[in-house]
Amino acid sequence: MKSLLTVALLVASANSFAWGLESYYGKTSMVNGRHACTLTNKSGKDLDIKRVEFVLDRRTGENSEVIVTKTVNSVIYAGETMTVVSDAGHELSAYVCKFLARR
Repeated sequence: MKSLLTVALLVASANSFAWGLESYYGKTSMVNGRHACTLTNKSGKDLDIKRVEFVLDRRTGENSEVIVTKTVNSVIYAGETMTVVSDAGHELSAYVCKFLARR
């Protein structure tokens, strides 16, 4: 019973954390053989960025999508630009990246 309650609390806290984030899509590029994501804050408000997600493709058959997450914990002030470089290399192909900011 205690373990079931613990699991339920962990799931609830993880879901509440994810629901408190907004997505802002950036532009993908390569920097020194690594995938990078760049965002210019045009929202008119400061963005408290928690992490950046890179959606990558292995280029091999089914289930080839890979999501790489980079923790940031930084603020992008209105009008500023931020670039985050992932640990994923050129063997993967990036097609989407997004900055996740606290609401």
